[in-house]
Amino acid sequence: MFKIGEYSNLKVCRESSVGLYLTDGTEDPETGKPLEILLPENQCPDDALVGHSLKVFVYTDSEDRPIATRMKPTVVVGEFAYLQVVGISGAGAFFDWGLTKDLFCPFREQVGEIQEGRFYVVRAYRDELTGRVACSMRLSRYLESDAIDLEVGQKVRVMIIEKTPEIVIAIVNQRFRGAFFPDEWVADFQVGARGTAFVKRIRPGDGRLALSVRPQGYEAVLSEGERVLRAIEAAGGRLEVSDRSHPDEIQRMFGLSKGAFKKLIGSLYRQGKIVIRHDSIELPK
Repeated sequence: MFKIGEYSNLKVCRESSVGLYLTDGTEDPETGKPLEILLPENQCPDDALVGHSLKVFVYTDSEDRPIATRMKPTVVVGEFAYLQVVGISGAGAFFDWGLTKDLFCPFREQVGEIQEGRFYVVRAYRDELTGRVACSMRLSRYLESDAIDLEVGQKVRVMIIEKTPEIVIAIVNQRFRGAFFPDEWVADFQVGARGTAFVKRIRPGDGRLALSVRPQGYEAVLSEGERVLRAIEAAGGRLEVSDRSHPDEIQRMFGLSKGAFKKLIGSLYRQGKIVIRHDSIELPK
């Protein structure tokens, strides 16, 4: 059976004047014939023949009929995306997701006042009543707070969904809710941005996630040593920062927490690679 809102690998079963008909081999229980879905003519590759397999995205057309496309939507069912509102009606809002038919967000799934032209984080879902792909701005219902499947230090995929003066909230692996706290902030945190991060802490009891842009663990911190040495060399052999510097200054210069920085320069000092002064770190003379 075709999965609306997802990619499928389907075989060309016949040609027609309006395009190619594709099937996954599933039979219609009433006729016993393979169920078919149309790939419109303007979507058909020139060299496609009966029996060839094509990767397509399946959604519904303006008459709610399943249809295939080789265009790539920005989001599929079960995923989150940062999309622009391109239209508003009494029933809801329409988002641009890269296909000819816009992605609908029902009024009941909206949060706050929606403005045309602005971008919002949404989650795509399949409406069980209509079979259509739609989206929701009510993100919390789709996010798990107890990250029992993750481990401290694990590399994860993140998408920023909220930024305040106190905290940056991210979706982790399209499944969990996580947070970057001020000691881990970087200048390019913007809502909608995607990237990778590392699990810094999993709070006992409720499993809430604290995230970091840096690898975690002692070995990961030590791997930053060459970068610090290069920075000292570039500054002429002396850098005005030390283990007594303000955490914000350390974060600005190296993107490290004060605790991680102290471990790092302590290791470099014991190796004889730097000298630690009251207000600076220097290369040995």
